[in-house]
Amino acid sequence: MTGIPVIRLIGIDRRWSSRVALRNITLTIAPGRRVAIIGPSGSGKTTLLRLIMGALRGSSGTVQVDGVAISSMSPTQIRRHRARCGFVDQGTQLLPQLSVHGNVIAGRLPGWPWWRTLMSVLFSLETERVASLLDEVGLAERQWDRANQLSGGQRQRVVIARALANEPSIVLADEPTAALDPATSRDVIELLARTTKRHRATLLVSTHRISEVLSHVDRVIGLREGELVLDLAPRALEDAALDELYDGSNERI
Repeated sequence: MTGIPVIRLIGIDRRWSSRVALRNITLTIAPGRRVAIIGPSGSGKTTLLRLIMGALRGSSGTVQVDGVAISSMSPTQIRRHRARCGFVDQGTQLLPQLSVHGNVIAGRLPGWPWWRTLMSVLFSLETERVASLLDEVGLAERQWDRANQLSGGQRQRVVIARALANEPSIVLADEPTAALDPATSRDVIELLARTTKRHRATLLVSTHRISEVLSHVDRVIGLREGELVLDLAPRALEDAALDELYDGSNERI
């Protein structure tokens, strides 16, 4: 697999015992697209991202990357696929006592052999590369500060830098602004869209902050109770459809 991959889900179900997380999901995501995944909590957004990353397997159906089913990949191929995927969470997975540099370089580990990973514990590797990534997210001067010295918005910028560290072709963002105030949230979404576009990576971002993300994506996917109920361009998204998607939930922002 080379370049930016085509992602395809074909008839994907995911169940835990009697609970259905996803039901018969079929969709194709073209290279370089920026996609928002919306829907109430428990609708399957995180499960969908984990399936694409190869961290979870479907109960039935197929997830393909460039025509290759993830379920048929060898352990080495799975590691390579995951190394192509940058992951952005809510910033909770930064190591607080580690330097910003150390947290960013952790994004390189999936593509490294064990001996280089060990070296990264003993020495500060790739300082110029990390400095360039931090400059890109507006934190060039904080490389050697500890992560627990940063604000919430700054920590999220470090998470974005870490996600880009391994030059991913796919960036998966799971509620990346859930813990941020509205102004910081808008800045982080804009940064995430801008940097992934600059790196020519496909972006999938799950969020409840719909108004903040619409101007930065070219496709909106809506999930409810594990089913795909919306798939359209942002300009075609109407309030009536959102009201139906979030009916009974107060999470829509």
